[in-house]
Amino acid sequence: MARTWNAVLARLGVPTGDGRIIDPAGGSSRDLPLPLSWQELSDDGHGGSRVVGRIETMRIADGMVTATGTMLEDIPYAVTEQLEAGIVGPSVDLDDIEYVMDDAERIVITQWRVAGATLVSIPAFADVSLTLDPLPAEPLSEPVADVADALWASAAPEQLPPAEWFAAPSFDALTPLTVTPEGRVFGHVAPWDQCHVGLPGCVTPPSSPSGYSYFHVGEQRLADGTVTPAGTLVAGPRHADLSAGFQAAQQHYDDPAAAVARVIAGEDEFGVWVAGWVLPEASPEAVETFKSSPVSGDWRRVGGALELIGVCSVNVPGFPVPRARVAFSSGAQRALVGAFGVTPRFGAPRSVQVSDFPAPGKPDEPGNEMERARLAWALATTEEH
Repeated sequence: MARTWNAVLARLGVPTGDGRIIDPAGGSSRDLPLPLSWQELSDDGHGGSRVVGRIETMRIADGMVTATGTMLEDIPYAVTEQLEAGIVGPSVDLDDIEYVMDDAERIVITQWRVAGATLVSIPAFADVSLTLDPLPAEPLSEPVADVADALWASAAPEQLPPAEWFAAPSFDALTPLTVTPEGRVFGHVAPWDQCHVGLPGCVTPPSSPSGYSYFHVGEQRLADGTVTPAGTLVAGPRHADLSAGFQAAQQHYDDPAAAVARVIAGEDEFGVWVAGWVLPEASPEAVETFKSSPVSGDWRRVGGALELIGVCSVNVPGFPVPRARVAFSSGAQRALVGAFGVTPRFGAPRSVQVSDFPAPGKPDEPGNEMERARLAWALATTEEH
């Protein structure tokens, strides 16, 4: 099956490793689709490369050249292996170039046109990437499916959550993450109108271009017999290192012993929400940690956007001082983590009004760095270290 991908092909207005600068105002593209090539052996320029995919969409904006596309079906396995290992990256192929020398004797490319891109071991820009999208779930072979169905059928109905728990909720206001006595989990983990408490100006949460597919890496069987893609909330493990890529960060949170709830994620007019249930096999200690601690989202850069890839509980300090932990590389935000409280619920549900939460501060005049920072968000509390 051909893999789709998304990528940041180039950074604009910042020097490459050898000192060249691409002027953001001078760019254009040839008619799509364009070739995506792969250089198997190091050579001059992009010599010795072969076409392994096609560039189907492209956007030149916000200081970046971003793109999406599809790999060809007959590509060598080494291409996929190297991409998943993070040891190759895209280098943009330009033509129709005009350039000048600036006062620092650097080449400034004032006019340029994208003609393609090539996967190389050492891209001109350090902070570029091409990420393969997750493979869709494939149907299992008949014998295995029969066994799986038998195993699911053997589970008592009360051991599976109602389908409505995994439906998109209809909130009428911002709602704290909530756990009911029956084990239902729902609420917001990122309000759109909440300014990040640890960054200057007013940094608000990023929307997920993929529909949270990088969070929905598991699945949940429901009481009506259907199966839905889902993500896992975990209790206990600290956040993955901020310098880690999204795949390494996902593996960090893949701890069955710490799994406490399985949920779907989505967006509404108030923010990013989750909905699901507490896993029946979760340990009482993990559930108690989950109920009594804030939960913290982890967003990682995937292609040109920050995607939610994990949510975990964190320790609450004796004297909470809100702060953010943000990773920057070459002027672009790569990762962000933050926390939002969990509210155990007893009795009938009640609405939580937006007015219950502090109003966002007045944003500062944004510059380039702030515009990049606005891609990421977290409502942070201090973690114990």
